[in-house]
Amino acid sequence: MASITPFIKTKGKTSTIYVRLRSGRTHDYTISTGLNIDVNKWNPKTKRPKESTADLKNLKTVLDALISHIQAELNNISIQGLEPSKKWLETVFNKFANKEEKQQNASIDYWIKFVIDNPHLFENSIGEKGLSKNRIKQLNTLLNVFKKYQKNHVYKIVEIDQFFYDNFIHWQISKEGYSHNTAKKYSDDLIAIGRHARRYKIPASQELDYIKRIKRRNPKPIVLENDEIQSIIKLEITNERLLNTRKWFLLGLQMAQRVSDLLPLTEDNIKYHPDLDGELTKCFVFTQKKSQNTKEIVIPIDEVIEQIIKNGLPTPLSEQRFNEYLKEICKLAEINKPTDGAITQIVEINGKKCKRKIEGVFPKWQLITSHTLRKTATTHYYQVFGSQVKHITGHSKEETVNIYVNQDRSRKLSQVKKMRNEYNQLQKVKEELQKSNKVQMTVLKTGTKI
Repeated sequence: MASITPFIKTKGKTSTIYVRLRSGRTHDYTISTGLNIDVNKWNPKTKRPKESTADLKNLKTVLDALISHIQAELNNISIQGLEPSKKWLETVFNKFANKEEKQQNASIDYWIKFVIDNPHLFENSIGEKGLSKNRIKQLNTLLNVFKKYQKNHVYKIVEIDQFFYDNFIHWQISKEGYSHNTAKKYSDDLIAIGRHARRYKIPASQELDYIKRIKRRNPKPIVLENDEIQSIIKLEITNERLLNTRKWFLLGLQMAQRVSDLLPLTEDNIKYHPDLDGELTKCFVFTQKKSQNTKEIVIPIDEVIEQIIKNGLPTPLSEQRFNEYLKEICKLAEINKPTDGAITQIVEINGKKCKRKIEGVFPKWQLITSHTLRKTATTHYYQVFGSQVKHITGHSKEETVNIYVNQDRSRKLSQVKKMRNEYNQLQKVKEELQKSNKVQMTVLKTGTKI
């Protein structure tokens, strides 16, 4: 039979109240409640405060509640065949007192939540303080995945080592059906969390900086070929939402931007600015969101882009709807070539329906997303201009903050303007050659008949 007894140490005028738990011959633990009392107002027979004042009555009520709480928790673990410990008793008391354990802030889930709640304290991808909304969203997903992994166990930062990393990867892929790259992303993020915690003097494994990570698998990019693009351009569409989506599609092919930078464009992004020769040029000017609005992009509105937006910019559209409608257009355009890739499907895992990326061979239209525009445009530009494509895509890692902002913008404008002009001229030459070849074939056929 277990006994749970409050007591005081009688030396001095006041004493801290302690609680002692004894259960069997092997369990004898004592903790401090942090409560203090005048030793003359303690009843050694009842082992409770004397009820001579309202404050003492209240103190007795608190102690009675604590003893009942410990007894209830002891009954719970006894039913499960478990035994108490000093750590267990401290945890039970902290729960009763609504007090954090001393080691609670060393847990992995605590630190994931800490980063989520304090994004201004941590560096982003460009080395500046402040995490993006998308990054915070990713960490919230990581927190949910990790809580599912650890179940009732509480993993500490110090446990993040090679063994931990490998086991977490294996669980994600074999038990939860996550793709290789998704599992790598979540596991690498945990290493980053460990490093964040270490900077706050939280104990970390000596292996943390030497964990061998799995390599990312880079699937072949899904790119629309010229004949597929022409199929979309020539497709007869009467539906207004699809016409508007195609307009965004055509603009995206010319600008090679992420959809998060493309779809928010408005008339306010259209500026007139001189190039290095002093020629005033109509152009799109905006900053890329992924760069935390530090990387400026300048794209001249030449005759091709002008033709697309001659009746105004496409109407606003969400990224989700754009993806949905773009797939619909590609399906109508019969872009059906069997293509290797991965699509998100609803699958059953451990009796629950979950969204997972499934690899396989699919009709190409199913693999088309908003990011296909950027990959397609970048690929076609790169085939002609090589690495110079960075001037239009913004892929360069060079520092973009410049004292002479106008001069920097003029340089970018001239580079992209020249590139766009050369690209459009090559496209015209290609079209003329195709027409010429068709005429020659017709003449040959006519000659054969004679």
